Amino acid sequence: MTEDYLYSLADAEKLLNGFNNCTLRKEEWTHEAHLIGGLWMLSQYGDGALDEMRTRIRRFNESVGGVNDDQNGYHETLTVFWLWALKEMFADEAGKLYWNQDALDDLLFDETLADRNLWAEFYTKERMMSVEARKGYVSPDLKSME
Repeated sequence: MTEDYLYSLADAEKLLNGFNNCTLRKEEWTHEAHLIGGLWMLSQYGDGALDEMRTRIRRFNESVGGVNDDQNGYHETLTVFWLWALKEMFADEAGKLYWNQDALDDLLFDETLADRNLWAEFYTKERMMSVEARKGYVSPDLKSME
C-alpha cells in the first residue's frame, strides 16, 4: 500500500529533532518545516508554544550562522501570525491541536497554509516588514485576526 503523505510522522519528528538540536541544515528549515514545527509546538505546549517557538527559532538561526537583528532572523509578528493561522485551521472545539499522522497530512495538504504570503491578507508589506513587527508583535492593518 502506498502512503499519501509528504512526511511520515517519523520523518517529521526527525526534522523536529534536527531543528530542536540545531543539527538541521539551514536549507531544510523551509516554510513547510516552520509549519510542522508550529503544529508540534502547539500540540505540545499549548499557550506556551509562542515562547518555545521564539526561543528555538532564535537559537536555530544562530546555530546556522544567522543573526536575529532588525533586518534578519527571527520575526515576532510572522511567528504570532503563523501560530494563529495553525490554531484557526486545526484546533478542535476545546482549542487543542494534535500531533499525529492525520494532523500532519491535513497540515501539509492544506492549500491555504501552503501560501507563504497568507499574512498579506491581514498586513500591508510595509507594516509586516517593519523593524517594529520583527522585534515585537504588531496588529494587522488590513483585516482583523479575530
